[in-house]
Amino acid sequence: MLPFPFSKGGLPKWLSQGYFNNDIQKYVQDVMEKSIASSIKNAKLMESAYMDMGDDEEQVIIEPETKEHGKQESAHGSLQATTFESLDHVYVKVLLTDTSQLSNLKVYHNSNQLILEGVPNQDDRHVITLPSIVTPKDSISEYRDPFLQIKMRKRNDLQFTEIAVPPLE
Repeated sequence: MLPFPFSKGGLPKWLSQGYFNNDIQKYVQDVMEKSIASSIKNAKLMESAYMDMGDDEEQVIIEPETKEHGKQESAHGSLQATTFESLDHVYVKVLLTDTSQLSNLKVYHNSNQLILEGVPNQDDRHVITLPSIVTPKDSISEYRDPFLQIKMRKRNDLQFTEIAVPPLE
């Protein structure tokens, strides 16, 4: 059996005197600072790349529709809404600064549109086109100051029908 190198005299003098302890500590500190700095840099790059993606998120200012004049042109009657989608859901965030508007608000949706009635005025009606087809059930709304967030489940069972294309003769 081979003897362990330090078994006879314990640790060598140079390890017990602390010659290299400061160097080792400095090296470990430098490596940690570099790795943390690169992690923060990568996180900032990911965040900026996510913020630059405009395909999944769409912010629109929606003017209310009136029966007499088509669309109203005043900024007072506009509604600010953001639509975005995840893998399974479509989200709509509506800016409601006045919580008293929630009592007058009525929300409806079909497979591709969300309809908001009663905000900011009693007679206003806003139609938001959804980025994806949603199911008629499993929709939830939640008020998180100052936004009303509406979550709708995407419809996954898209049915396709083939259309015959005649040959050129």
